[in-house]
Amino acid sequence: MKKAILLTALALVPTLAFAGASVSAMKKPSRGEGANQFGGPAAIDGKMETAWMVPGDSPNLGESIKLEIPSGKLDKISIVNGWARDADTFADHPRIKRMKVEFICCTDSMGDVNTSFTTHIDLEDKMEMQTIDIENAAVGNDMFGGWIKLSIVELYEGKDFPNVGISELLIHMEEFDAAVTIEGSSDEDPEHITMDMQDDSPKTYFATPSEGAFVEFGNEAGLGLSSVHIVHGPKTHDRVKKVKMTANNRSVVVDVADAKGGQMVMIPSVMGYTGSAWGSVKMEVLEVYEGTSAKGTLAIAEFDAKATNNPGF
Repeated sequence: MKKAILLTALALVPTLAFAGASVSAMKKPSRGEGANQFGGPAAIDGKMETAWMVPGDSPNLGESIKLEIPSGKLDKISIVNGWARDADTFADHPRIKRMKVEFICCTDSMGDVNTSFTTHIDLEDKMEMQTIDIENAAVGNDMFGGWIKLSIVELYEGKDFPNVGISELLIHMEEFDAAVTIEGSSDEDPEHITMDMQDDSPKTYFATPSEGAFVEFGNEAGLGLSSVHIVHGPKTHDRVKKVKMTANNRSVVVDVADAKGGQMVMIPSVMGYTGSAWGSVKMEVLEVYEGTSAKGTLAIAEFDAKATNNPGF
């Protein structure tokens, strides 16, 4: 079995990755609740039981959350509205109906900022992730990144409590092609090695025992990897059906369609925008579509990636 080569994380940190989310106001957590139960980080932690919540005496309208992101272009915004821990917390608290979105950046320096673009988004009153397309306006410039600020404009009323919240927020940035460096994998067939899924030929493939199959990868340039494209091997072999993607101790489980052209699989976001993970990413295969003759052996024909930001800028 190949050993993963662990790259130095600090050398690969995307620009502004540690900045996170800041908010205009937050509900004070009760005793026994974590410090980030209702703060800005609760909206980008991947957990429905936490949420950014404003204080009970807040007017709600005008409250805002701001994410610092690297230079790039915005593509979409995904939001889990309200406090979506369960159906009761969702119904009991107000939910957001409309938000103002501002792109804020520098002019000549990070100390001199202005709003470069403004738009509005409308949210449905439902307890699930909603993704809204945004005009692909640029954030930041050649030297610096910027901020995305979302302010509350209109609400759906809650049953019992006055304060509004957001359970999850993810900024989708425009992607570009990025080279993948395979750093480790489960045992490879000598006739079908890892390099065979990086040769731009769907006729060749990487083969490995399906049980315990994994691929660990990164990018030598330190780009902010946001997703990987998996193209299945031949029908004779098992194909990827469900994977667990892990980056910086955050994991997501994704179902992969048994499609001829393969499927893009998102890499977990760490700081609220796609491409905010750094260092090595591990893809573990949890389930497979069974092959017709080579059952028990997984095949991946092509494996490449996309990124959203370059830490060199």
